[in-house]
Amino acid sequence: MKLFLAILSFSTTYTNTSTTTFSSTKQILDIQDRYIELTWKYLLYKYNSNQAVKYFSNLIRCVLAVHDALAKADEVQWFTEEIDFLVEQTKQTLTFDG
Repeated sequence: MKLFLAILSFSTTYTNTSTTTFSSTKQILDIQDRYIELTWKYLLYKYNSNQAVKYFSNLIRCVLAVHDALAKADEVQWFTEEIDFLVEQTKQTLTFDG
């Protein structure tokens, strides 16, 4: 579980907003590679090759699902902010007209 959290924390997600630029993208990619390799070696140590492939595949599927959920949450946040803005604009317009 700790390895999974480390992999997830060094993974990139899709977002339509500007993100903080890392000082060195290469360093982040190197860290990702190390954690992935460590996870793979652990799975091979713990399970046979076939099981390791299945568990690793499930891990990747889980990471992608988390990334998808984060991207959707970002879209919901944007939509909520837009609705709030439109409601506020409508209130102001009705106040000026009334």
